Amino acid sequence: MLGRLGKRAADHASNNWGWYLLCGGGGSFGNYIYCNFATSKRRTTLLGAVEKRLPVNSDELLELRSVNEIHAAALLDVERALIAGRRKIAVDGEVALGELLEALPRLLGREIAEGYGVERMLAAISDNGRARLRVAEAIASLMFISIDSVGERLGGIYSAYSHELQGEGVPLAQARKLVEALLATGQVPLEKRVVEVKRPFYLPNEWEELTADAVMARIPPEDVQDDALSESAFKRFLCSDLVCIWGECYRIAEEAERKKAIELEADRKVNPPWWAFWRSAQPASAEAAAAAE
Repeated sequence: MLGRLGKRAADHASNNWGWYLLCGGGGSFGNYIYCNFATSKRRTTLLGAVEKRLPVNSDELLELRSVNEIHAAALLDVERALIAGRRKIAVDGEVALGELLEALPRLLGREIAEGYGVERMLAAISDNGRARLRVAEAIASLMFISIDSVGERLGGIYSAYSHELQGEGVPLAQARKLVEALLATGQVPLEKRVVEVKRPFYLPNEWEELTADAVMARIPPEDVQDDALSESAFKRFLCSDLVCIWGECYRIAEEAERKKAIELEADRKVNPPWWAFWRSAQPASAEAAAAAE
């Protein structure tokens, strides 16, 4: 009985193998389309949720910088006045949100245009004013507003921690707190704020929100010395794909691509591929040869 059933099943399969192949291929393709759609949908949903929580968006960050003539040195002067000035208000390097917001215009000597954006950003890293702010962390978080070059802004962030450093470099614990502040204040590009979690190929992938712990776990070991980041490693870390502060990783990648393209074009002019015989380097003229000598 079982033998006859097995023979009939084998005959059916051999007679209809094309249908099995078509159905299997169609099902696999359909599942591939579904997985890609579901993965993309989950990413979009998470990005939307993250964006709603941000105190400011990238356009508002640029606007805050463009409407305020503030330099990195002025922000560092504010930090020194808060910590050690004649009218210092910081206690153990910490200050209340309300005190900081009141002191900023006075110490800068001017009102901050579009100041409500700055207020929302500082509130985001102080649990809406319920927690006191580390002065160094607050000033580093405000360094984006400086109209100076990117290098000077990065130098300002490093200098904001200089009074707290006991050795060379920024300790990893403080770097982690800074990453938390940059994430909370929207200074990391939105598309960098989510991480894809791979699943079996027949299931849609999941997405998770980027955390400071996840960022710190990916720091190259060679950049860490005595549980700290040197000034150069610290700046490189902030501009890398791990953090991409102010979208700098995109600018760096574009410059690298542009440089590579220029070098490749120059190399092709000197050493063209074998099939581009018409682009062979021309022999130097007598005048050029004499000048070279």
